[in-house]
Amino acid sequence: MSKPIPQPQETFLIGNVKDVDPDFFVESLQRLQELYGEIFRLTFFKDNVIVVSSHELINFVCDESKFDKKVAAAISELRNAGGDGLFTAHTSEPNWKLAHKILMPAFGPQAIRDMFPSMMDIASQLILRWERFHGEEIDVCDNLTRLTLDTIALCSFNYRFNSFYHSKMHRFVEAMINVLMESGRRSQRLSLQNTLMVTTTRWYYNEIAHLHNLCDEIVKERRENPNDVKDLLNRMIHGKDPDSGYQLSDENIRYQMLTFLVAGHETTSGLLSFALYYLLKNPHTLQKAQAEVDQYDEIKIDTLNKLKYIDAVLKETLRLQPTAPGFILQSKEDRVVLPGGYEIRKDDSIIVLLHKLHRDPKIWDQPEEFIPERMLNGGYENLPANAWKPFGNGQRGCIGRPFAWQESLLTIALILKHFNLEFVDPSYNLRIKQTLTIKPEGFKIRVRSRQQIDISLRKDVKQLENTFEKAKSNDTRNLRPMAILFGSNSGSCQSFAETLASEAPLYGYNATVSTLDSAVGSLPLDQPVIIITASYEGKPCENAKQFVAYLESKPKLEGVNYGIFGAGHHDWVKTYQKIPLYIDQLLENAGGQRIIELGEGDAGGDFYGAFESWKENLFQMLRKGTGEENVISEEKLSIEVVNSKRNFGQITMDIGFVLENKILVQANEIVPTIRHLEIKLPKGQTYHTGDYLAILPSNPIEIVYRVLKRFNLATDTQIRILSSTSTFFPTNNPISVFDILSGYVELSQPISKKQVEILAILCKNEKEQEQLLRLGENLYETEVLNKRASILDVLELYPSCELSFAQYLRMLPSLRVRQYSISSTPLWNAEVVTLTIDILNTPALSGVGQHIGVASNYLGNLKEGDRISCAVRTSNARFHPPEDTKIPMVLIAAGTGIAPFRGFIQERAAQLVCGRKVGPTVLYYGCRSQDDNLYFDELDQWSKLGAVKLRIVFSRQATSEKRYVQDLLWEDRDEIKNLYCNGARFYTCGSARKVGASVKTCFIKIIQDVKQCDEEEASKILEEISQDRYSVDVFT
Repeated sequence: MSKPIPQPQETFLIGNVKDVDPDFFVESLQRLQELYGEIFRLTFFKDNVIVVSSHELINFVCDESKFDKKVAAAISELRNAGGDGLFTAHTSEPNWKLAHKILMPAFGPQAIRDMFPSMMDIASQLILRWERFHGEEIDVCDNLTRLTLDTIALCSFNYRFNSFYHSKMHRFVEAMINVLMESGRRSQRLSLQNTLMVTTTRWYYNEIAHLHNLCDEIVKERRENPNDVKDLLNRMIHGKDPDSGYQLSDENIRYQMLTFLVAGHETTSGLLSFALYYLLKNPHTLQKAQAEVDQYDEIKIDTLNKLKYIDAVLKETLRLQPTAPGFILQSKEDRVVLPGGYEIRKDDSIIVLLHKLHRDPKIWDQPEEFIPERMLNGGYENLPANAWKPFGNGQRGCIGRPFAWQESLLTIALILKHFNLEFVDPSYNLRIKQTLTIKPEGFKIRVRSRQQIDISLRKDVKQLENTFEKAKSNDTRNLRPMAILFGSNSGSCQSFAETLASEAPLYGYNATVSTLDSAVGSLPLDQPVIIITASYEGKPCENAKQFVAYLESKPKLEGVNYGIFGAGHHDWVKTYQKIPLYIDQLLENAGGQRIIELGEGDAGGDFYGAFESWKENLFQMLRKGTGEENVISEEKLSIEVVNSKRNFGQITMDIGFVLENKILVQANEIVPTIRHLEIKLPKGQTYHTGDYLAILPSNPIEIVYRVLKRFNLATDTQIRILSSTSTFFPTNNPISVFDILSGYVELSQPISKKQVEILAILCKNEKEQEQLLRLGENLYETEVLNKRASILDVLELYPSCELSFAQYLRMLPSLRVRQYSISSTPLWNAEVVTLTIDILNTPALSGVGQHIGVASNYLGNLKEGDRISCAVRTSNARFHPPEDTKIPMVLIAAGTGIAPFRGFIQERAAQLVCGRKVGPTVLYYGCRSQDDNLYFDELDQWSKLGAVKLRIVFSRQATSEKRYVQDLLWEDRDEIKNLYCNGARFYTCGSARKVGASVKTCFIKIIQDVKQCDEEEASKILEEISQDRYSVDVFT
């Protein structure tokens, strides 16, 4: 008896149409696969679709003796444009076999080799264009689409689109995208719907006509001006079937041309774009690829087959992101039984989902990781049959694969040889744009030349014009240069870098500020190099990864004079200052000379004060080297009060929308207010379970009003900020002082020792001055740091301090983004996230007013429909549920630390409901009382479903003794041991000082008990486990 194929609940008449988004069809299938597993059924009206994703099933259906390509769904609609061209033809159609026989020789080894000069011609145009846009923002997909479209047109039809010489993409591309998208939408509608949509249908066929007309014009021009070029077009016009003597009709030539123009550039541009993305995300891989191409002075045709590592990079890219993400098959016989006992019918459409095939853990080790090395040394050749299928299947596979591969090798080699690359947005995470193929969306880079470009264009190609000039400022011509490089995820180090640059002219320096990654291969020798960076869970920040990988390649850096300031938090004991210290050591090993000892900023201490002290020492050391004093002494920031108005426009993130904001817990004497928010993500963004949402908040209005009152400013006061140095403030134009205080600066940051000293000097009352001087010395930690006293708090306590508003603004750091764990799973809704947050609003320890959390109160005050500046940020690669749903999970949290684990459990519950096998999940959850037992009703429901076992403990419950999660863990140590032996993954989320430290201590104690070893040995064992089995996400 056959086994039923899992299927979502159908809707009357339309079946599962609502379960997929036609604009994100592939992502919809991936989501359903996460829910239903390796095989599931969908019904669209009367059509049955079977989606398979495991290697076992796909290997079976790729047997061409039993299965064949099926032209269905969007591809069937695409026949409106492509007719019986190679891609859209049925295998049984005569023109498919005829065209295949005539055109196969055009893609033989010698024919592809002969295309190299034309490929180099177009690739050189890309290189020259990027050289002229040195340092400017480059839209990767746009540029590579221009490249691949021009390449296929020139190589195949000797036709020049000249895409690099127009600001807009060629009209052909727009029409092509429109046709691909609408074909997909049409396949999701009833035929009657398409018939009734008269305007849309007319527009659709007009777009198709534009594509056809271009192809017809090219053919007409060739017939009127024949040549003896052995290109694809001549083969189509003059080629004959050697057996029958038949030739292609003009109509079929049009269809074939359109097939090659579309398929020949769309998938290759996607491959190249994804390859650059993965290279940038994996700096060590980028270093290896550049080292390989640097072995050759010039890229020639015979060089390409020597680029084994770049070849592996491309193969691994297509494993993770097959740009043609699937193909459709059908059985040649009725009632075929698949492995596992699933029966399919002859008229079923079988979608092969490559995304999951290429991540099947039975085939691929570390399937989510980008590891080109897996394709080397026989790794690719020894793959099981049908494990890697980005070019389709069998005789219906991509005929142009050799063409695409040569073009891709050449392009990547040239780009890496000539440029260093960096993200415009270092925190960019891959977003997918889908037509019938997939590409990255919003992927932008900057390039910097690695060597002199020496490329000459053919005489018939237009020369690029320099599109911009960089003017040199007369204000800095007498100042010495300084390079300030930062690595920053949260923005603190960038803020330090900008502060340092703004003050550099006071000491005779004109400083430039850039990311560390921008300095790969180009550290200057004629100026001090100042590095300000942090660690992110013991690893480099996003915009410092390439720089660290570069230093690890052991370059020679004699003559580089450098200073480093490191940022961190002492609670992360093992990774505190890890990357700053590592960079310091690597630079020294490479021959660099240290200007000043490494400075350390502890975010759990006098963070800003430490930077101020190090900055002063730095400039003292620099002055010793030059023998000069300060160049400028006056205030660097001035403010004019003006009457004109200007809209506030500091938006550095995309815009999402608040869908819901509700109270989970009302504040009482032991529990703060806790809220649950639902936020619709900015368009095009999605997330993974366990990710963060970064938000750009506004300061609490109560604090803003306190500042306005202190400086006697009205809420509608307009100011113009003028600055003699670089600043993060908007300058030279009127802006509301309320907007400046709300959205540009940190108002609640603890005052630094240096700032206390400055306020003391400005005090007119001697008693207050003495008190402030003591505050900046012995009392600083207890009265400032521990009580988080801000500059404003101190000003209100010492009213005789005559600090100007301009001086006050100069003291404030720029407003930082905040990150919150997402408390939902995309299997619930891929476009909406939930947050679970404490609202911090308590009497200030400083004794002045309330201590109001900036981001939590900003979020807490948002209403349904409000806009919010936000973006998804990836968490630690290991802080996600296991890909294998059968692996057990142990989740440990307290308070709102449950946030990510709600998403973990929600995901497992959804998979369980859909029939997937899931391993046991145990939640150890610490609450103060029953009042803040968050999401209990949901958790109880999921527990009854079998998705989670609940172990909840209370520390402030009147009816029970005070207990914590570590107490439960110790009680359950035998079960913890058994879960570990069964392959469980362990996760902790909560306060670093409380939950993080206590759970760690408990685990060490359990290991000691099980292993009968001492604490030191147990700590080493836990550290080994933490490499892949224990993940922590804690906050301060």
